[in-house]
Amino acid sequence: MKKKNILIKVIMAISALTIINRTLFKLGSYRYKKIQRKYKTYSWKLGKIHYRVEGRGLPLLLIHGIGNGASSYEWRKNIPFLSKHFRVYSIDLLGFGYSSRPKITYTAYLYVQLIQDFIKDVIKEPVFVIANSQSASFALMSCAMSPGLFKKLILISPTGIDKQSKYPEPKTKIIKKLIETPIIGTTFYQVISSKPYICYFLKNKLYRSRYSINSSLVNAYYGSAHLGGPSSRYFLASFLGEYLNVNVRETLRKVTCPICIIWGRENELVPLKLLDEWTLLKPSITSYIFDKSKAMPHEEEPLYFNEICKDFLINK
Repeated sequence: MKKKNILIKVIMAISALTIINRTLFKLGSYRYKKIQRKYKTYSWKLGKIHYRVEGRGLPLLLIHGIGNGASSYEWRKNIPFLSKHFRVYSIDLLGFGYSSRPKITYTAYLYVQLIQDFIKDVIKEPVFVIANSQSASFALMSCAMSPGLFKKLILISPTGIDKQSKYPEPKTKIIKKLIETPIIGTTFYQVISSKPYICYFLKNKLYRSRYSINSSLVNAYYGSAHLGGPSSRYFLASFLGEYLNVNVRETLRKVTCPICIIWGRENELVPLKLLDEWTLLKPSITSYIFDKSKAMPHEEEPLYFNEICKDFLINK
């Protein structure tokens, strides 16, 4: 009888968690769906890719970072200015924002393919690219593999020559499998996608000034994190499993197009000291340090950022 009661309680607990998780996903994505703006869709081989186009002129592709809840929303302070000088494409990568979130293993090479295919199929001519954090390493790899598609690169606090260049290990593969499980993985995902955790991460890791953080920003991250439902956890599983990591040391030497690197002085996620390694590997790199920023200089110091980008991309 005791075993039967325990079994019943376990089943009830699992059912309750399932209902709670589904409810949280629906509530979390509701407002985000309501603020959806006009966009276009690129039907890629692994799913639909959301993107927007604004402005006229030479094409400029903006690629957001890949943290939980990230999306093209992070360029909201840059697009109005940049679209006066360029034809700006802002993309939601696979697994983010309004784009599809297939139940697959996400890898660096997957995003390299997506970037290349998007430029070939949608933009259809060589582009300028601005990419943030780990996505910067994807853009760099894409440029090395298809140099004819790229004119210039602007990389924001790029990864790929530090700890994030390590490849999956047995323990990280186990983590990936656990997060992919329906109950454990979804519950864990809900915890780190909760508003309290998102607020903590934004305040302590991404932004230097707390004045940069408001309800609209929190809701954007929260909504994006929940928009894909339970399948959103598959990207997180691949990320924590270190399947997105890539070493770009050799890649950097092969890239011939002009590169500009922008770094927030107080960035804790990707420390400023790594900038020296980038410039040592490739002395031709142009670099700027933003004194009043952490990981998001394009959001915390947008006026300075926008002018630097315009000047670097337009000037020969």
